Amino acid sequence: MKRGLMLTSATIATAASFWFIVTLNATESVRELTPGVGAPLPPHVDFVPVRASGLHLGMPSSEVARIMRNAVQSKIDADVGVRVIDFPAEPITTKVTITDGKLSGVTLDIARIDEHRLPAFGRLAWPGMSSASVRHLLGTPSDVRTYTFFSIKLDQLIFRRSSEPDVSVFFVADRVVAEQVRGDIPVDIFRVLLPSPPNTTSEEEDEGFVLVGMNASDVKARYGAMFLDVNYTFNGQPAEHAIYETHSGGSFTEFTFVGGVLTEFADLGRLPTESAFQGR
Repeated sequence: MKRGLMLTSATIATAASFWFIVTLNATESVRELTPGVGAPLPPHVDFVPVRASGLHLGMPSSEVARIMRNAVQSKIDADVGVRVIDFPAEPITTKVTITDGKLSGVTLDIARIDEHRLPAFGRLAWPGMSSASVRHLLGTPSDVRTYTFFSIKLDQLIFRRSSEPDVSVFFVADRVVAEQVRGDIPVDIFRVLLPSPPNTTSEEEDEGFVLVGMNASDVKARYGAMFLDVNYTFNGQPAEHAIYETHSGGSFTEFTFVGGVLTEFADLGRLPTESAFQGR
C-alpha cells in the first residue's frame, strides 16, 4: 500500500515489518462466517486515467498545482521543507509530496483508505502489511472475523480504543487490502483500481521521466540492480516494493508496483549506512 524524507523511515519500517511474526492471542474472539446476502462484488481490476500520471520527480510545485488542482488538505513540515498534499477527489485518491519546492513523491491509494476519517492509532496500518505487523503496531484486536467469498479467504481484525471509533482492517492472503471506520465489509473490497498508462510527451520520453501507470518492466529497464526488493500480494495481484540507486553517489528512489503497474514513487535521497537500511 502504501512523502519526502518522512516517507523514508515509514517505507523501510514497512518493508522490515513483513518479516515480523507474532502469534494469535488465545483470548481473542474468532468468528468464521460465509455470508450469502450482501456479499461483495466479484474480484476484478479496473484501469482509470489519473492526473498524477503527468507528474515526475523534480517537477516545480507550480506545475504540480496546474496539473492536479482541487487539493483538499496540505500538511507542512517547515523544519525539513516538506509539504504533503491530498487529492481525495481523484479517481484514485492521490497524495503528492513537495520537498523544497519540487515534487519528491506520488502515492496512489489503491486500497482506498480514508486517513482523514481514521483515528490516529488506525493510521499506523498500511496496504500490503501482514496481519502480524498490524498486530505489532495496533495491539490485540477486539474481534477477529473470517469470511469466504468466491473461494477467497477474507480476514477482518477490529480494533477498539476508548472514546475512538472502531477500526476494521481487512486482509487477503494475510496482507492489508482495506481499512475503514465501521465493521461492515466494503462492497468493492475485491476491486483493484489501477492507473491507466500515462500519455507521455516526446519531451518526457527524451528525459526518461518515470510516471505512475508505467509498466514495471519499463521502469526497471532504466536502472541497474535493485538495492532492496520486497515482493508480496495485494488483493490477488502481485505487488512489489523496490528501491533503486537512481543517481550515482548514493541517491535512491522507491517504487511500488501492483499488477505490474507503477502506483507510487518517492525520492529517498541518501539512505543511512546502518545495516538495517542496507537490506541486511
